[in-house]
Amino acid sequence: MKTCVITGATSGIGYAVAMELAQMAHCVVLVGRHPEKGKGAVSRIRKDTGNTDIHYYNADLCSQKEIRNLGESIRQDFPTIDVLINNAAQWNSRYELSEDGIEKQFAVNHLAYFLLTHMLYSSIASSDDGRIINIGSDSHRYGKINFGNLNLENEYHGLKAYGQSKLANLLFSYQLHRIKPHDSVSVYCVQPGLVKTDIGVKHTSWLHRLAWKLRRLGGISCETAASNITYLATSPEVADRSGLYWDNRKPKPSSAPSQNEADAERLWRKSEELCGIEDYFGKAKEAYRYA
Repeated sequence: MKTCVITGATSGIGYAVAMELAQMAHCVVLVGRHPEKGKGAVSRIRKDTGNTDIHYYNADLCSQKEIRNLGESIRQDFPTIDVLINNAAQWNSRYELSEDGIEKQFAVNHLAYFLLTHMLYSSIASSDDGRIINIGSDSHRYGKINFGNLNLENEYHGLKAYGQSKLANLLFSYQLHRIKPHDSVSVYCVQPGLVKTDIGVKHTSWLHRLAWKLRRLGGISCETAASNITYLATSPEVADRSGLYWDNRKPKPSSAPSQNEADAERLWRKSEELCGIEDYFGKAKEAYRYA
């Protein structure tokens, strides 16, 4: 049995992943930002699967303070985590900053991945087969990391911000794979494809909502997308295939900018600065060094 943590797990792809992992008799930890939705999701999963080892934690992933509190709580309750699935994401029509002064798509779609992975890394490193799965997108192909203006102030567009955040997911995944101190920890970035979710209707203008509702008609179900993610979370076949970009259970090439190691290092340093992290791997690194 694995202990699996999933962000954005009360609806959409995250909920479908949680349901499938629960059906496989794993311990599932759901993270969401609406307590009532969280309680409802836990209740349905327990009822539909018969698995009672289902847990919920509430946090707004726009807030670094809440992410840190979330990480502390989960780490205390689960000293060993086998799978972390960074799934929660936003698509915003309007320019908005988080309470930390960071553009919200970049805050949720990238920095939340970066910071929560930091907070839970010691628990993941405690597993004999720890896996970190970052949900990316082929939208990274039109993305650019605007190092001089990460917030895209005075030049914001929802697609531009989303592409930047999804490119950041890959740069982070590749860099984490390169520098992680534990061979037992694997890192994957997966493209779920065009999926029938509500990501395009929650924080968008009426025109963008309409466009998304029409576009998603051609998408796959959340359950189909989830099966490709749970494959990476549980299959022994991919245990030693860290540092790759996945689509439909197969690795595939990502864009040339996503493989730029200098940009990955620069983004890593900037992300540490924005999150106030001085030692990303912390005590887990020291324990490994002297083991």
